Amino acid sequence: MKKISMLMVFALIALVLFSGCVSTKGAGVNEKPVILIAAFGSSYESGQANLNDFDKAVMEAFPGHDVRWGFTASFIVNKLREEGVDEVFDRKVKVQTLDEALDGLREDGIRNVVIQSLHLMVGAEFRQVMAADTSGLNVKYSYPLLFHSENIQNAVAALEQEIADSDEIATVFCAHGNEAHPEYNAELEQLDSYLRDNYKNTYVAVMEGNPEFGPVKDTILANGTEKVKFVTFMLTYGDHMSNDVMGDEEDSMKTQIGLPAECCNGLASLQPVQDIFIISIKAAVGKFI
Repeated sequence: MKKISMLMVFALIALVLFSGCVSTKGAGVNEKPVILIAAFGSSYESGQANLNDFDKAVMEAFPGHDVRWGFTASFIVNKLREEGVDEVFDRKVKVQTLDEALDGLREDGIRNVVIQSLHLMVGAEFRQVMAADTSGLNVKYSYPLLFHSENIQNAVAALEQEIADSDEIATVFCAHGNEAHPEYNAELEQLDSYLRDNYKNTYVAVMEGNPEFGPVKDTILANGTEKVKFVTFMLTYGDHMSNDVMGDEEDSMKTQIGLPAECCNGLASLQPVQDIFIISIKAAVGKFI
């Protein structure tokens, strides 16, 4: 009887150990993926407020998920740290680069990750996201706003309330653009064509490259326009919108055009735009089920 009892004890111990291994592995497979938002970042208070709004929208849409951030603009991370800012947003999110965020995931034993590229188009920042070292991680990507060509129409629909569609009021979508790599402006040129074809007195103008602001300004003034609505076609209302567009300097868009002007908030704060990204994140999360 004693031998049988000892065998039973060993069997029970083996069963417990084996069961523990199985349950641990199962938890790793079934756990909700971490959502890592890869954004350019902002050192402006207004820009951080826009990203904070997006953070709250994602947290609400994905309860129970660990939501983290990694900024692709290392100079912004360095600037914030030099100013003594180590955390941002209402829930105190750690200020870190994208690479640091990925290292943190590995250190925490995380495997399943959805990376949301919080950018507008397939440009240099998106390529930086795709080139980041994700070794050891099981990653699904959620793409920039204009990654798919049909999203040009979806983005305009999300911003339709900002478009005056009027002969008296011009609407100008203000984007950053890229002068060094004009191919990165392709989606913005398509957006400009779509707006011109479907709305009155509505255009795109960029800080760098094409479509340039000069010809847009000349067209608006030639039309006898009385007022301008600038649409912040950037995730954040930061340096470019505050100074290059709505600044009082002589080279700002507002000053150059010389008409009464108003401007909307950064896209990351606008719910219809948030919803486009959230739908994309949900699709990526669903790949883990």
